[in-house]
Amino acid sequence: MTSSVSASIPWHNRVRQSRRASLLLFAIAMGALLVAVIWFTRARSDLAEAYAQVGGRQQALAAAQQRSHEARLRVQLADGAKMLVQRAQSGGFVQENWGERLINISQTPLVRDEINPLLGGVTRNSERIFGAEAFELSVTRADEGLFDTTDPRSPPLMLSLRGTLLFRTQAMPAAPAILTEAP
Repeated sequence: MTSSVSASIPWHNRVRQSRRASLLLFAIAMGALLVAVIWFTRARSDLAEAYAQVGGRQQALAAAQQRSHEARLRVQLADGAKMLVQRAQSGGFVQENWGERLINISQTPLVRDEINPLLGGVTRNSERIFGAEAFELSVTRADEGLFDTTDPRSPPLMLSLRGTLLFRTQAMPAAPAILTEAP
C-alpha cells in the first residue's frame, strides 16, 4: 500500500501544479485582455477626436480659402475701379466739372407733348448723364397704346422717373474717350 500511495502523490502534485500554472496563465491572459480592451477603447476615442479635429480644420481651411478668394476679387475690383477713375479723369470726367440733380417724379399724369421734352432732357450726351433708378411710363386707359398717336385731348400718360442727373458745370477740354466709344 505504501507504494500505491507514494505513486499517487506525484501525480496529484503534478495536477495541482498544472492547475496553478493554468490559473496563472489564465490570469495573465485576462490581465492582458483587460489592458488590450482599455487600450482599444482609448484608441477608438482618440480616433473619433482626431476625425472631429480634422473636420473642424477642413471647415476652417474652406472658410479661409473662401475669404482669400473674396479678397482677390476685391483687389481686382479695386484695381478695375482705379483704372476706370483714371480713364474718366483723362476723358475730362473730374468731379469738380459736374453738378448733380436728383429727379423724382412719382405717378404724375402728363400729356404726351410734355413727356417728350422731359425724357429728351435726361438722355445721355457729352453734357449730361442720367442714372435711372426707376422708370415707368404707362397709359391710363386699357384701350390706348403707349406708342399710339392720339388726339391731344386724350387722357394723360402716367410717368414715374427717379434717378440722378449729372450735368457739366465747366467746359470739356477735349472729347472724352468714354462717350466716343461704341457700347
